[in-house]
Amino acid sequence: MDFGIFYQLPCNPGQDPAQRYSDMIAAAQLADGLGFDSVWLAELHFNARFSVMPAPLLAAAAIAQTTSKVKIGTAVNLVPLHNPIRLAEEMATLDVLSNGRAIFGIGRGSNPSHFQGYGIDQGEGRDKFEEAVEFILQAWQKDRLTFDGEHYQAEELSIVPKPTQKPHPPVYVASNSADTFELVGDMCHNILVAPIIATNEGVDTGLEVYRKTLAKRGRDAAEFKVNAVIPTHVAEDSARAHALAESSVEAYLDSLREGRSGRGASRALGLTYQQVQKEFGVIGDPEECVARLRHIGQRFGLQETMCWFDMGGTQPLHEVKKSMELFSREVMPQFR
Repeated sequence: MDFGIFYQLPCNPGQDPAQRYSDMIAAAQLADGLGFDSVWLAELHFNARFSVMPAPLLAAAAIAQTTSKVKIGTAVNLVPLHNPIRLAEEMATLDVLSNGRAIFGIGRGSNPSHFQGYGIDQGEGRDKFEEAVEFILQAWQKDRLTFDGEHYQAEELSIVPKPTQKPHPPVYVASNSADTFELVGDMCHNILVAPIIATNEGVDTGLEVYRKTLAKRGRDAAEFKVNAVIPTHVAEDSARAHALAESSVEAYLDSLREGRSGRGASRALGLTYQQVQKEFGVIGDPEECVARLRHIGQRFGLQETMCWFDMGGTQPLHEVKKSMELFSREVMPQFR
């Protein structure tokens, strides 16, 4: 199994956005040195307590210049909010800057406030998403792109630079709703799942649909990666791990409830820390974390995991680093 770290970058009252970015980049540098495989950055808007990272590709470029091995992905770029020309250019630029370490993680978006803020009709999200992704992939692979779609057009357009990776960076699509699992299978891409949002049962059912859809397209599911974002914290003492994780998870749930917008908010209204750690988390001492991760990995058939250290943004950096170091030393080797 491959392991990454995931950052949503909440900024709680009293915290400074500049410091939050500095801490995130420090964690990415540590991940690079500890042998983590990837760093994943979210795109979210208009709610500082939930996230101050509206432009993950800018943050990814900074990380690319201070690391040498970890892959750098978006989880996710909200494609319907972007002009596909600009997104193709910026992701390709990240791939060049990182010497071929970019991962194109994308999604349709589910938060109405994002679409409202950008003045975009959310109802057009699916059609725009599929067309924009096709536009971007063609732009990366053709010297000059001619594209005549319902939403996007181009005439002999040269998108430069081209990505370092050929034919293009790996594509992962987030899926947290029933119809999206089929869509991702039909598009034949890797998949990102968030059990805390979709529920374990929703992910079970959705991945079955995803794999069946791939088979209908004549593709072997073994060709594609399933990656889940998992709340994570490990400490030598189990009680301490849970104490640190609980405050962070509760801060995340509170920020969702406060926003009351999107699929995550409706889920959070009924969630507690106890449910999160029991159903979705890898939290505890190393032995507990190995057992939990093995169970989750086998249940969903995971090839990759995004470890969501400090999901609510309340832990000091030194505690996050200690957890990452212990995870890399005691947990990761059990899955290599």
